[in-house]
Amino acid sequence: MRRRNAPASPPTDPHLAGPFPFTARLRGMSTGGALALLLAAVGAVGIWVLAVGHAERRAVEAVAADARHRLEIYANNLDSAVERFDYLPTVAARDPAVAALAAAGFGHTDPVEVDRVNRYLEAVNASAGSAVLYLMDAEGRTVASSNWNRPDSYVGVDFSYRPYFRDARDQGVGRFYGVGTVTRLPGYFIAAPVERDGRRVGVLAVKIVLDALEDGWRTSHDAVLVADRFGIVFLSSNPEWKFRARRPLDPDTVTYLNETREYVGLDHPPLVLPRSLRTHPDLLVERGLSRYGWTIALAADAHPVAQAAATARIGLALLLLLALAIGLYVRQRVKRLREQRLAKAALDRAYQDLERQVEARTADLRDAQAELVQAAKLAMIGQVAAGVTHELNQPLTALRALADNARLLLDQGRQAEVSQNLTHIAGLVDRMAKISSQLRNFSRRSEGPAQPVALPGAVQEALALLDRRLKEARVQVTVDVPEVTVAFDPVRLQQVLVNLIRNAEDATAGVAEPHIAITAVPALLDQRAAVRVTVADNGPGLDPAVRDRLFDPFVTTKPGGQGLGLGLAISLAIAQEYGGQLEARDGDDGGAVFLLTLPLISVEHDDAIT
Repeated sequence: MRRRNAPASPPTDPHLAGPFPFTARLRGMSTGGALALLLAAVGAVGIWVLAVGHAERRAVEAVAADARHRLEIYANNLDSAVERFDYLPTVAARDPAVAALAAAGFGHTDPVEVDRVNRYLEAVNASAGSAVLYLMDAEGRTVASSNWNRPDSYVGVDFSYRPYFRDARDQGVGRFYGVGTVTRLPGYFIAAPVERDGRRVGVLAVKIVLDALEDGWRTSHDAVLVADRFGIVFLSSNPEWKFRARRPLDPDTVTYLNETREYVGLDHPPLVLPRSLRTHPDLLVERGLSRYGWTIALAADAHPVAQAAATARIGLALLLLLALAIGLYVRQRVKRLREQRLAKAALDRAYQDLERQVEARTADLRDAQAELVQAAKLAMIGQVAAGVTHELNQPLTALRALADNARLLLDQGRQAEVSQNLTHIAGLVDRMAKISSQLRNFSRRSEGPAQPVALPGAVQEALALLDRRLKEARVQVTVDVPEVTVAFDPVRLQQVLVNLIRNAEDATAGVAEPHIAITAVPALLDQRAAVRVTVADNGPGLDPAVRDRLFDPFVTTKPGGQGLGLGLAISLAIAQEYGGQLEARDGDDGGAVFLLTLPLISVEHDDAIT
């Protein structure tokens, strides 16, 4: 540093003259050097934009995939909450007193019989946990109701304008979601016809309130909404979204809503989503609930996307700093040894920072991968649990109703009908025991050594776990598996078979007559007796683009949101762990074929399979 009063010495380099040395360097730079600097700047900006955009897109895809799995759980919970009451109107309508009261009609009934049916409906409603259970005659007038003794009683109210009444009376079942015209409380209505002497004399309906489901959504901190076929949001974890329209309502829709009083007394302003969802629309994942004509959607949190973009910017900034440090290092080394040491120290610091960032990002990626695997496990458990809950709630509700009905019949001395009800109850109990046994066996965690496992029993257990899914998809399954015993872990073998059958069922989506064939033939595995289990479907076959990578983790041919690509990788690892093999190929007549080769229990002769 020069002293203040010392005379300035003339510059030795003419390019460094003047008060702005860098500007002087630019003026002295050749045209080629200036063009190279400009291209480097443009390239850096382009890389910056592309890298940050790529990081945001990858983050959006990961967040959306995770949101789809959570949405599947929410959809199953909603279906379970609604369908647990599906059989309540039908079972309650079997009571002879209910049918007699409906046939008499409003205003032509004995008060004693009305009081009896009122109390019967009140007891059944309290036992089932529904909001209201009420009986209407053939004209739609309510003749009895579980809330008969409350100020907002339905008795005497005409519901003939409601679609669920007309659908149940004319078609056999009615479903409807709307705001109650008496209570002004929204709910879901399920209606069934009441028959007497072979004709429909009335309708029995149950109202379900889904407030508890919404409360559970709010505690989960997920933004969930359910919209009807018109795009009107009627369930949401965000109260500000309720009864808003996702799209403009046409005049015919408005007329229909007014006639049915579906949302009586409510307006439907447009639904305005947060800015993050408008910027990244893929963060709003949704799926249709075709049984009800609804759409359920989940708005994923955009914070991980912003965090990924910020991380990308930090990484790029470090890379640019590293490049700049290297350039300065090369330039200064030519000039001064001292500046070379300073540049080297800066370069070392930049490398250390970069290594720490790379290690941190690698750890984050490992954690994210582990979370995705756990999410896939939880999604499968949620689907199985939702199906079992659905299967158990229906017979439980029917058991209660049949027991109450049997008690009334017993009081009347109608022993034959009591015996019939008890027979139904015994069948339902056996069904529940079988369902709980299947879930208990599937939920056991086992990592033990190989043991004798009957192959036909393992196949049947896997099919039992997927029974509801296969029936809903109308898939025909044929099984030709001989009585053989393999050396495997029973729970692991069941897990592999469930994965293969589920993949086959997914592959047949959209096929007119879906079919899955499960067969087994003798085979050799490392010169040992084995059995080759074949799971074949009549779907479109294997995708050539991923055929060679089919068993790699996170490789899937399913549409977005329907799989993480871990099922086949996990199945292959389990098969190899127990000395087996898993392969895939195209079928001779189309479709895909998965070949699972399993070692047989040691025998003294070669004809292990007959």
